Amino acid sequence: MKGHPEMTTTQIFKASGLHCSSCSMLITMAVEELDGVKAVACNHATGETVVMFDHDTVSTAQIRAAILEAGYAAELVH
Repeated sequence: MKGHPEMTTTQIFKASGLHCSSCSMLITMAVEELDGVKAVACNHATGETVVMFDHDTVSTAQIRAAILEAGYAAELVH
């Protein structure tokens, strides 16, 4: 994936409605498809999705939209 380390941002999203590891996988796959995303870790037990991304390529709003399109409500935590 593209980008320089200094352009990398890490954000945590809280998603609701996750029931199992398949839910986590759906979110992970949806977010990984976005250009500029470097890493995704989604935990269905906590509902947290940690995303490392190039903020010059993809925005927080685009990441949240990808989670919403996967079928889960999501809010930015940090």
